[in-house]
Amino acid sequence: MKRQYAALRQFYSSDFRHDLIMTTVAFGALVLISFFAGFFMPDLANNMVEQFIQQLADLGVQEADGSISAMMLFANNMRAMIVSICYGFIPFIRLPALSLGLNSVLLGLFAAYYVHNGFSLLAYLAGILPHGIFELPALVISLSCGLYLCRCITESIRSKEKKNNIVGETVKQIMRVIAFQVAPLLLAAAFVEAYITPRILNLFL
Repeated sequence: MKRQYAALRQFYSSDFRHDLIMTTVAFGALVLISFFAGFFMPDLANNMVEQFIQQLADLGVQEADGSISAMMLFANNMRAMIVSICYGFIPFIRLPALSLGLNSVLLGLFAAYYVHNGFSLLAYLAGILPHGIFELPALVISLSCGLYLCRCITESIRSKEKKNNIVGETVKQIMRVIAFQVAPLLLAAAFVEAYITPRILNLFL
C-alpha cells in the first residue's frame, strides 16, 4: 500500500500537476461565468436545470419512496468519471474538456436557478457542499487525468520516437488514481448525498 501511495505522490509531482492546476482554475472560472450567465438569463438556467433533473430521474438513482440509492449514485458517478477519462484516449481534440464545461456550467446554472426561485445561495451550498467536498475533487482529478492522457497520447503520436511505454505508464498511473482516490471519494460522496445532504438541505428550505 505504501508503494502505491508513493507512486501516486510521484505522479502528482510530474507534468500531471500542470493539468490538475489548469483544470481546477478552469472549473472554478466556468462555474462563476455560468452563474452570472444564468442570473441574467433565467430562462437558460431554468431549461438546463429542468433537463438535468429529468435525466437524473431517468438514471434510476431514486428509490420508490423518493430517497436516493447511494450505491446507484456511486455506480453512475463512477461510470461518468471513467467515461470522462476514457475520452482522453482520443488524441488531439481534448474531449475531456467537454465534460469539464458541462459539469461546471451545470453547477453555476443551478446556483442561478436557486436565486431566481427565491432561495439563498446558502441553501444552494447546503445542498452541494456536504457531498461536494468529496465529489468535486474526484471530478476535477478525473477530468485532469483525461486531459493529461490525451496530451500524452497526442505527444506520442507527434513524436518521431516511440513512446508507447510512456503512454502505458500513464494509463497505469491513472488506474492507480481511480482505485485509490477517485473511487473512495465517490463512495463517500454517494453516502453523504443519500443520507446527510437531504437533512442539511431541509434546514434551509
